[in-house]
Amino acid sequence: MSALSQWMILFRVHVRMLRIKAVVTAKSSRLMTATISGFLIAYTVAAYFLFSKGLGYVSKLPAAGSLLSDRLIYVIFFCFMMMLTFSVAVTGYISLYRNRDTQWLLTLPVSHRVVFSWKCFEASAFSSWGLIFILAPLIAAFARTRDVLPPFFIKTAVAMFPFMIIASAAGAILLVTAVRWLSKRQILIAASAIALLIIGTGIKEALEDNDLSKQTGLSAALTFQRVLHHTHMTINPSVPSTWLASSIIDWSRPYRSFSSFLYPSLLVSNGLMGILMVSFFGKLWFYKSWNKSLQHAANSAYNNSSKEKPSKEQVGRDYPSPILLRKLTGRPLAAISRKDFLTFIREPAQWVQFTVIFGLLGIYSGGLRQMNSDIGQPRDLYLVAFLNLAVCALALSTLTTRFVFPQFSLEGRRLWILAMSPLRLQGIVTQKFVSSTLCSGMVVIVILLISGYNLQLELGDSLFFATAIGMLAIGLNAIAVGLGVLFPNLEESNAAKIVSGFGGTLCLVGSFIYIVLAVLLLAYARYDVFLNNEVSPGWFYGSKAQLGMASVVFLTLMVTLVPLSFSRKKLKRLEILSNI
Repeated sequence: MSALSQWMILFRVHVRMLRIKAVVTAKSSRLMTATISGFLIAYTVAAYFLFSKGLGYVSKLPAAGSLLSDRLIYVIFFCFMMMLTFSVAVTGYISLYRNRDTQWLLTLPVSHRVVFSWKCFEASAFSSWGLIFILAPLIAAFARTRDVLPPFFIKTAVAMFPFMIIASAAGAILLVTAVRWLSKRQILIAASAIALLIIGTGIKEALEDNDLSKQTGLSAALTFQRVLHHTHMTINPSVPSTWLASSIIDWSRPYRSFSSFLYPSLLVSNGLMGILMVSFFGKLWFYKSWNKSLQHAANSAYNNSSKEKPSKEQVGRDYPSPILLRKLTGRPLAAISRKDFLTFIREPAQWVQFTVIFGLLGIYSGGLRQMNSDIGQPRDLYLVAFLNLAVCALALSTLTTRFVFPQFSLEGRRLWILAMSPLRLQGIVTQKFVSSTLCSGMVVIVILLISGYNLQLELGDSLFFATAIGMLAIGLNAIAVGLGVLFPNLEESNAAKIVSGFGGTLCLVGSFIYIVLAVLLLAYARYDVFLNNEVSPGWFYGSKAQLGMASVVFLTLMVTLVPLSFSRKKLKRLEILSNI
């Protein structure tokens, strides 16, 4: 049987499983179907409206509207390509090297390159559907501003497939190469070097912009030139995102250029080459890299067991854990917290994403100092501050959905061990909520304080936004932990697949609604700034300020207590495991 026939068998089996699961879910869980459908429709309409307004405003700018809107398309598809490549690499690592499904597939009469190709396709499908869903309203809004014909949408949809193949193939090849030839220490050193290079480059560019603005002043022409200068990478002709963006822009114009035929041809040819490269590296390196991954896991487990094996003098002593943590929470909770921390550190797929997102937020908050010189009115300054709060909250909701929501489900079939421990399951869930809130809350509070300093806000205003993000961190972690218990998937070991279910979707939707309501209520509390365009020293004593703050506190309490209380009720039905 050929490799293509084997791959098609896997494809048909999984399509049939997906179809049956979708039909059963739609019939048995009408609430889930209605919630997901309503969210998809609402997001599509709202995103299309916002993108249309934004692109329409940019296109009407004098002299540079068309150029700036085109450059936005280049930047968006460049970010899309980087996100898809990185996501396929991380998701593929979990699916290929940390999943029992791969072990089972390797025992079947299926070639190794077919298993690798199928898992890469599965990772690409899980990673790309959300990005495509985000891009669809943007493409529709861009087409509206350019008044294109219907064939534009067909050509754009067709061109997206080879582009996604190229980005996914790059992520898969990067993954198998790193696992086959690099150790964990080398990967960490390389990631640290790349991060330092990016941070150093960003600091250098910021200092150059600062010196240039002091010497010449920030005129509109100079600002526009500097913005275009920082996006030169996105229009590099050797980057696949440039081929797709250039094709879309050319198809939106009334005339045709040479690139309208060249770039689609490059996408198709490189997409086919990407499929061949994935098949080649799957046959050459996948099985060796899989064996190497198992060897490293076994060696790590042996070394950890050797280090943690107590001597005769240590028998009967407490298991080493932070003394302060043990005094505050007790020995059982300290042990569970230590286990969660070590699990997080030992999984590069988790801490790398966590570091990247918060690192980007840190760089972004540091760049707000350059924006502050362009803001002359208090109304504009506080508008930027509230948008910054919303951005940080949305990033935090993404992390809580991605990492906090699947924590209970990842315990899987080991749940009975926790149920038989000295702790009750309710206490374990509370521990996960408190630890995740403290870890994520401290980071975002520091980022908000840095942002307030760069925006030159008063100390009281900086503390106002820091307190706001602290309350949002409590509510978002409560939503993630509570819904993670209410909608568990104890049979799945892949966190990405757990999040992609109904519970993860509901967690993301609920977090988004909570953030929107909280930010609007906080903006209502500072309504005096937007109404009078000045900062009132005694704003907190106003009726609108007190009503807005009280509403945010009440909303946070409800969002925190309701999911956790329902999760505790559900856990009472699982307490029977402790009597087994």
